[in-house]
Amino acid sequence: MPENQLGRLSAGFKFRFALIVIILLGLLLFVLTYLGIQKSRSDSFELMRRQGAALLESLTLSSDNAIKANSLFDLLVQEKFSDLAAFIEARPSMKYSPSELADMASQYGVDAILIYDDKLNVKSAGARGLFVSLAQIDSLIAPEVNTLLRDSLDDVDYEIPSAGTDEPSSMYFLKKTADRKHTIAMVSDALFFTSAKKDIGIGYLVQNIAREVGIEYILFQNADGIVFSSRRIGPILKIENDSFLSEAMHSDSVLSRVYLLGDRKVLELVKPFSSVEYKAGLFRLGLSLEKYNEIISGFDRQMIAMSIVIFAVFIFVILYLQGKQKRIFLDRSFRHIKSLSEKVFDSINSGLVVLDADGTVELVNRQFLAIFGVAEDNILSHPWAELPFGDVIPFEKILSGNQPQGEMEAILNAPTGRRFLLVNISPLHEASGQVSGAVAVVYDYTGIKELEETARRKERLTELGDLAAGVAHEIRNPLNAISIAAQRLLAEFEPKEGGEEFRSFAGQIKSEANRLNEIVTRFLALARGHMSNGRTVNLSEIVRDICVLLHLDMEERRVSLDTAIAPDLHMTGAGDRLRQMVINLIKNSLEACPPGSGRIAVKLEKTNEGLILTVGDNGAGIPDELKNKIFNPYFTTKEKGTGLGLAIVHQIVEEHHGRIELLSPPSGGTVFRMIFPG
Repeated sequence: MPENQLGRLSAGFKFRFALIVIILLGLLLFVLTYLGIQKSRSDSFELMRRQGAALLESLTLSSDNAIKANSLFDLLVQEKFSDLAAFIEARPSMKYSPSELADMASQYGVDAILIYDDKLNVKSAGARGLFVSLAQIDSLIAPEVNTLLRDSLDDVDYEIPSAGTDEPSSMYFLKKTADRKHTIAMVSDALFFTSAKKDIGIGYLVQNIAREVGIEYILFQNADGIVFSSRRIGPILKIENDSFLSEAMHSDSVLSRVYLLGDRKVLELVKPFSSVEYKAGLFRLGLSLEKYNEIISGFDRQMIAMSIVIFAVFIFVILYLQGKQKRIFLDRSFRHIKSLSEKVFDSINSGLVVLDADGTVELVNRQFLAIFGVAEDNILSHPWAELPFGDVIPFEKILSGNQPQGEMEAILNAPTGRRFLLVNISPLHEASGQVSGAVAVVYDYTGIKELEETARRKERLTELGDLAAGVAHEIRNPLNAISIAAQRLLAEFEPKEGGEEFRSFAGQIKSEANRLNEIVTRFLALARGHMSNGRTVNLSEIVRDICVLLHLDMEERRVSLDTAIAPDLHMTGAGDRLRQMVINLIKNSLEACPPGSGRIAVKLEKTNEGLILTVGDNGAGIPDELKNKIFNPYFTTKEKGTGLGLAIVHQIVEEHHGRIELLSPPSGGTVFRMIFPG
């Protein structure tokens, strides 16, 4: 089966495999999202139920304490009156002046003290204030005194009558003496006592708790109906007619259910409660579900959106890797480079930078610092607009709302060379919708651009090689004949006239033939395009010999040469090809240097990267717009250049499995850096 057909079958199989993986990932994300949403809902509902149960437990405990406090309060007040009555009864004659009774009333905090005989006549009375009417008090309590005198069983009466008003006006305490001949009556203002009992009462407690946000109602219900409630909730079923309430009456714990209150649902929690004051019944607490529903809906949307984003990223990665695999089948000669580039790209993380609403950098990651070549301390808490690369990412347009979010391409002119960036920039919003900052994800795809340039250069070199291989023989034979003929004319013929002009023309013919032969030789060098019979060579000696060989040319142009060549650095390669590479680089630098003030630096060292050969000069440098073209065949900026020198250098570096970097130092000039395995 043809190889291209195998490639198509393999691509089809990979496409089907990718489609299956995408479907499985989608199903997995759907299941995980659904389970996550259900788990979140159940956990949130359970948390709300537990909080309501804790509140209801506290409410029942507080209610029991409030009832006990009310009973204790009544007992204390009654004991206060009883002590005063016992003190008055201690005088056998029961003869008290009104002033004495008034003083006792003031000391004990009562309004009036009255002493009745067994005929219901007031024997003596005293009041603590001028505005207290003894006659009105007498008319109020006289019927109660008469009732107590006729009662043969009870000797004490304690009551807070309403006196026909909404609020009770006074309270009284009646006590018959031991000889049953007198009745001591004490009357006091009831407002303080009723207010105090109201503040510690169960109704007051319920109303205060019901004011909390999220509480719909609190009520106490027994078999007779609703005893008290924090609000009107309309008609409800009796306990015996509601199976849930009936079950709760016989439970010793808090039960819960979702209850329909009017047109909306609430979470109702129920707990049995009983006391000496009320019949056994149920405390019912209703919690609003509106906030719970809002939180759950927001979380559901976030989970769904996150799942969609993750699914989209998976699809992008799978399609990207599949597309990358397809490119491998297009050109088998780039299989190694493609494989290497996949490993490189798989290990690269995208750069991330976050700004606040004022445009100040709040967060960057390590890859961003590596891409932009900046230290963390020099970018954090700094305004983005003041950074030297602030124009690469237009944050100010995003923050001002003049540019929508999305992807864009950008070019970064870094000290290490030009970088091509893919930037995804988005605004950050608060809950109110206001822009609170911006975030950018930066992906450095310079490597992809370089691979594309290498592929185009390889195609041109292949075309050039085919051309050179086809015509080199046909061109060289005539050139050799022309060169030999010119040589013989100069050596064997001497014209009688115009000898000087004859020698000039013949010499020019020979010189141009030699130049054409050199061009053909370069074409053939490109045509060969591979290293044959590689062996171990001493790169240090090769570089040192070339520097010595070209020393005279440098002295002639008055260009200085600085060398730093580490000794005995060996590598596997072709010595003649490496010599040609070094000669082309140094000659190229020599031609770029200004005569009289030029400087060339040659350095050879071994690092963790491998063997590194650096050739730099202080010439005019290479413009940014030409840096991507200088390694292309035929491209030259020289008047008589062939455009083959740097193309051959690039080819030789690739033949030896190395890479070449073009640097532009801040001080000017050009630096070529070759890295070889070592």
